[in-house]
Amino acid sequence: MIPVSLSLRNFLSYGEGCPPLDFTQFSVACLSGANGHGKSALLDALTYALWGEARKSAGERKPDEGLLRLGTSEMQVEFCFELDDSLFRVIRSFRKKSRSGTTQLELQVFDSASDQYRSLSES
Repeated sequence: MIPVSLSLRNFLSYGEGCPPLDFTQFSVACLSGANGHGKSALLDALTYALWGEARKSAGERKPDEGLLRLGTSEMQVEFCFELDDSLFRVIRSFRKKSRSGTTQLELQVFDSASDQYRSLSES
């Protein structure tokens, strides 16, 4: 798997309007910075997009709730990657309701004939 891009909205320390991370702009990266500036949140976002879980506190029922940016009620992570000469996109979102929340997952593959993504997920 070769990462292509990562987009976050209201995920941990990343709020609205955060520019996507374009992995095609570098070959090797070093994440550095002060504590609490979002370095590990990028790794958590990749894990959450692919497997639906990242860091989780012992008292949390659902892992999504702890990843939601404080003061917001919904978040989304979009991760694009290449695999076997195909381009895939995973979009995982979470919306918190009064006492529960709903998670949605969409897996897509890029169709070069139509120049757009096609869903591989079942409803």
